Amino acid sequence: MKCAPLFSLTLASTLMVATGCKKDSEAVKTAENPAVPVAAAATAAPTADPNEVVASVNDKKYLRKDMDKVVDALLKAQNVPADQMEQAKGFFEQRAAYSFIMKTLLLDEAKKQAVAVTDEDRKTQLGKMEEALKPQNKTPEQYFKESPLGEEAAKAEFEDGMIIDKLIQKNVLADIKIDDADVKKAIADVEKSNAEIAEKNKGLDADKTAKKTKIESIKKQLDGGADFAELAKANSDCPSSQKGGDLGEFARGQMVKPFEDAAFSQEIGKVGDIIETQFGYHLIKVTAKSPATAAQGDTPAKPESVTASHILVKTEQVQQPQPVPTAEKVTEQLKQGKSREAVQKYIEGLKSAAKIETVFKDMQL
Repeated sequence: MKCAPLFSLTLASTLMVATGCKKDSEAVKTAENPAVPVAAAATAAPTADPNEVVASVNDKKYLRKDMDKVVDALLKAQNVPADQMEQAKGFFEQRAAYSFIMKTLLLDEAKKQAVAVTDEDRKTQLGKMEEALKPQNKTPEQYFKESPLGEEAAKAEFEDGMIIDKLIQKNVLADIKIDDADVKKAIADVEKSNAEIAEKNKGLDADKTAKKTKIESIKKQLDGGADFAELAKANSDCPSSQKGGDLGEFARGQMVKPFEDAAFSQEIGKVGDIIETQFGYHLIKVTAKSPATAAQGDTPAKPESVTASHILVKTEQVQQPQPVPTAEKVTEQLKQGKSREAVQKYIEGLKSAAKIETVFKDMQL
């Protein structure tokens, strides 16, 4: 991400207190597609009064001029093209206002509960931040200095994130418990699914053997002089069977690799050996080949191609069983799921007790 989210690494901040930024690709996609849902393609408020209150939580107000500073920094960081600027601006405005509302709710509650960050907390979180930044060859100090919001604002976000994390940990995450019975059931469900897959695959093995026998029988008929098109019409499971198996002309990269390799290596007019792809068993007859040609004048270059027909005897794919997870992994997954629900419920409670207003009427709080 190029924006400056809270760099806190716990679940609560990740879920609820990002500064309204999304990954570069998502932001660009939103800007390019005005038909994306409201949360992704919001429209900017009509007025440009710098002192307009764009969002408020109880007595805390968020002015347009403060929002604009954040939005301008994010637009520059995202390198949004000029023709997409207005849509992107609306997106970032709404996300900035949303972030203000969520952060204010949580920080006000933290203040009521006298939640404070210690030097040890900072040391721990900076250590996590340092590890997370290693793939980018950056230090926390570099991260703060390079933030599009400015070094001071980025450090303030970091501090706020730690406070919010402690609040959520104290009031929500500390109470999350996972029952052993739920862990055992999740593991048993995977094992049951794998047993069902194994049983189904037994049937598929028998079916595959029968299909192999069928394609071998067709090959013998072709070797004996039978008409390829007629056998394709009678036996092929491909829609091309209606045209006697004719696939027309195709270049490399248009067919699955085993099929492509066989088609481009076969002699014209001859039926090749049986080949297998993820679709089943094939017999291919190449009827023409065209070499690659260079561009000449208005005529574009043309890649090497072949014209071919085929007969497909389709087989069902063997399903792969899932790895059976460890109890530790299942516990962590279940805990994450419960934590998301609990954090959301906690924040809903804070929202219901607060007076929240925003000029973004389509914002989904």
